[in-house]
Order: sequence, then C-alpha cells, then structure tokens
Amino acid sequence: MSTADSATQATTTHSAFRVDSLAIGMIVMLAMTVLGRGIGFIRGMAFCRLMDDTDVGRWSMAFGFITLITPVMLLGIPGVLPRFTEHFRLKRSLTPFVRRIAIGTLACTTVFVTTMLWLPDWFGWIVFLQPQDNRLIYGVAGAVVGMIAYNFVSDLNGSLRQVRMVSCMQFMQGVGFTLLSVAWLIYGGSFTGVVWMFAASCLIAAIPGLWSLIRSWDSAQQISDADLANTNLTQDTKAQSPDDDLPFDLWDMIRRLAPYATALWLMNLIGNLFELSDRYMILHFIPATETMSAEIAGQAAVGQYHSGRIIPMLLLSLGTMIGGVMLPYLSADWEAKRFEAVQTRLRDALLAVSIVFTSGSAVAILLGPWIFNVLLQGRYTDGMTLMPMALCFCTWAALVTVGQNYLWTVEKGKWIPVAMAAGLISNLALNAWLLPMMGLQGAVIATMCSHGVVMTGVWLAMIGCGYQLDVTLVVLSLLPVSLLFSPYVALLLAIAIGLMVWNDDATRHRWLESLPDKVRSKLMPLG
Repeated sequence: MSTADSATQATTTHSAFRVDSLAIGMIVMLAMTVLGRGIGFIRGMAFCRLMDDTDVGRWSMAFGFITLITPVMLLGIPGVLPRFTEHFRLKRSLTPFVRRIAIGTLACTTVFVTTMLWLPDWFGWIVFLQPQDNRLIYGVAGAVVGMIAYNFVSDLNGSLRQVRMVSCMQFMQGVGFTLLSVAWLIYGGSFTGVVWMFAASCLIAAIPGLWSLIRSWDSAQQISDADLANTNLTQDTKAQSPDDDLPFDLWDMIRRLAPYATALWLMNLIGNLFELSDRYMILHFIPATETMSAEIAGQAAVGQYHSGRIIPMLLLSLGTMIGGVMLPYLSADWEAKRFEAVQTRLRDALLAVSIVFTSGSAVAILLGPWIFNVLLQGRYTDGMTLMPMALCFCTWAALVTVGQNYLWTVEKGKWIPVAMAAGLISNLALNAWLLPMMGLQGAVIATMCSHGVVMTGVWLAMIGCGYQLDVTLVVLSLLPVSLLFSPYVALLLAIAIGLMVWNDDATRHRWLESLPDKVRSKLMPLG
C-alpha cells in the first residue's frame, strides 16, 4: 500500500496540488470522526433529556426523511464524484465534469424544494404521518438544502483525496449542530428550531471546504509525472497545457455515467427505504394506549427505538466514513491498473472494521446499564434491551458499506440495489409478522435478519464480479453475531482474531508499511 500511496502523493515541481495518502487520511479522519461522534453521542443524550420521547421520535423521522430524500431526489448525480473525478481529471476534463454535475444538482434541488414549499401539508403527512405546522416543513426543506450543499462540497473534496479537509468539515458540522441545537433547547426553543440549527450547521461546515476547492482548483487540474507513469497517458498528452481542458461532449459523459448514477440512485432509494421501513412499520403497527392515540404511541415507540440505536448508529456512521474515504483511493488504483491492490486494501479494511467494531460494541453493551439508567434517567429501558441486536446489524451494515466499494470500483454497482431490495422485502415481511406479537423486540429482530440478507447478497455479488472468497470473509461476517450471546465472549473473540491477524507476517508487514514513517518506526518493535 505504501507504494501506491507514495505514487499518489508525488507531483511535478510546477504543481502545488497534494493528495492525502490513504493511511494519513484514514488516521486523521478516524481521529476527527471519533471525537466528532463522541460529541454526537453527547448530543443524542441531550436530545433524549431535553425533549420528550414524542419529540425525539419526530426528530428521528425528520432526520431520516432528510437523509432519505437528499440522494433520491438528486437522481444519483453528485454521487458519481468519488468514483469518476480522478478518471476525468486524468483526461483533463475536470472543470466541465464538475460544472455539469453541479448544474444537475442545482436543478434537482430547485424542483424538489419548490414542491415542498408548495405542498407543506402533504409532506407533513409523508414525514410524520399527520399534518404539521408549515414552519416545520419549511425547516425540513431548509435542512435538505443545507445537507445538499454540504455533501456536494464534501464529496468533491473527498474525490480529490483531500481527506483532512473532509474530516475538518465533518467535525465542524457535528460540533456546530450540537452547540446550536443544545443551546436552542436549553433556552426553551421549539423542536422546529432544531431542524433549522441542522441546516445552519451544514452551511457553516461547507465554507472551509469551498475555500479549499477555490484555493487548489488550478493545481488540481495539473497532471504529475506519477500520474503519467501510472496511466496510459502519452507524452503528447503530457506536453499539453494543463490549464486547457480537452473537448468533452455532454452525451459522452452521460453515456458513461448514467449506468453508475442509476445504480447509485436505486441503491440510495432502496437503502433509505430499508433504513426507514422499521420505524414506519412501528408507527403503523403499534396500537393506541389508554393515554395516547396510535400516532402518539407510535412516535413514542420510535423514540425508544432511537435511543437504543444511538451508539450503534455511531458505528454505522464511522463505517460510512471509512467507505467514503476508501472509494477515491480504490478508484485511483483501478485507473492505474493496480487490480490486486484494490482487493488487498478492501480485505484489510473489512477485517479491521469487523474486529474494532465488535470490540467497541462489546464495551458499549457493558456500559449500557450506566448509560441508560444514569445518563438517560431510566426513561428508555426498551432501548437498552434492544441495543445488542442493533449493534450487531449496524456492524453488518458498516461492513456492507465498506465492501460494496468493490462493486462501485469495477462498475458493477447494479447488484447493490438488488441485494438491498431483497433486504427491504424481508424487512417489511418480518416486521409485519413480528411487530404485532413482540413489539419493538420484533422490529429489531426483523431488521437484524434483513441486514443479514443484504450482507449475503453483496458478498455473493462481489464474488461473482471477481472478488476472491477466503476464510477472512466468513470470519468477519460471523464475528458480530457473538454480541448476541455475551459481550465478554465477543470481546475475547475479537482480541483473539486480532492477535492471529497481527501474527501473520504478510498482513502485519502490509499494515505497518501503510502507516506514516513516524508511526511505523514506533510500532516496528512490536512487529
């Protein structure tokens, strides 16, 4: 990995553009993400204490809708950036490529937000199962705009392998939202203001990323000697002015990107429906009580479900970050014909995610009674009961998020929505069967089983597209299941597997070589 990383860092003397190596970028991103997610955990605890479970449920539904609709209504257009930015940069067509993606993103955003402002009552029913104050729907529309702007700037920086800037943006967004929203609630602000605070934090966090793009845009378009050495670019191409874009036909771009964008759009649509399906099933299948209507009882149950997923969703968001960071690097390896490096990097990442996430989940389960009884004042007992299963399926989801990068890299992403569709169907069927009998426990069992269906489908698609099957894939898939039996067993198994991996000379040498020199020199005695 060190050879690939050093190659991507090398530039010509006339270029000021630098990309972060995968090792350095991952270390910085992990450090910032862990800190940011820690602050997010504090925010989640504060929300559960400062709002009743009904408002917590409404926030869960609002945030779920925002994250669902953003990629769906954009038709997968900005999602092509991580995979194809390097491809078109090497063809000296970076500026027209990004400009056209930005225009398409803006057009889709304008149409959707206009529709939300025109039909607020209808969107209130879609999001919350009942009409809401129009000001809340306007806030959701503002949050959609803020999230689109933030994601576009973040994805473009990430596709140029500016991982440190992306980590800075994520940290700013998380900290900004926590400070703004908690301060708003402490001073008696309404739930609608929380949604506006989310929109504001997204826009604020996008500012440094936009500044970074403006500052380095000209140098990003220059092609280095290392780029030329790793691609099929000719010396005639090298001699061309780096400031001049080659002619680039719009329809050629559409034909190349349309299959990828369509598969990505389907994945986001089905994946987000899958993510929200259990909560909507809870809303519809939880019966009314003596003191609450069916709608209010459903929202309260979603609030309990949300509390049990606070820590698991931190793991899933961390897995999403790792997958997002890796895709541009895997794409660069693929464009440079380093096919074996793609599988090696991915296998190492999957194994590390399974070991670390299972260990962290075991610790979270051991800390669960203190978290729920002290921090949450004993108000969310159902959430504590369901947390081990939520940790298991969120670890599986994180593995899928990282592993599916192989299919995106080889441009076979069409199989991902197929696997997710199978998971969605199984989730709906199992929820309809188990929820009336077992309540929230049934919803979590259904979701866990359906995540297993998705993971199996993605693994089979990867193998069918050339990924080499070995015992590692089986071990990393089964390890999170140990969380269902005992956190102590899970922790011991994770440590044992980690030691076995470290004792493998080839794997240990590869992991050490991927680290920065200063870190590697300190760890070498351990190897």
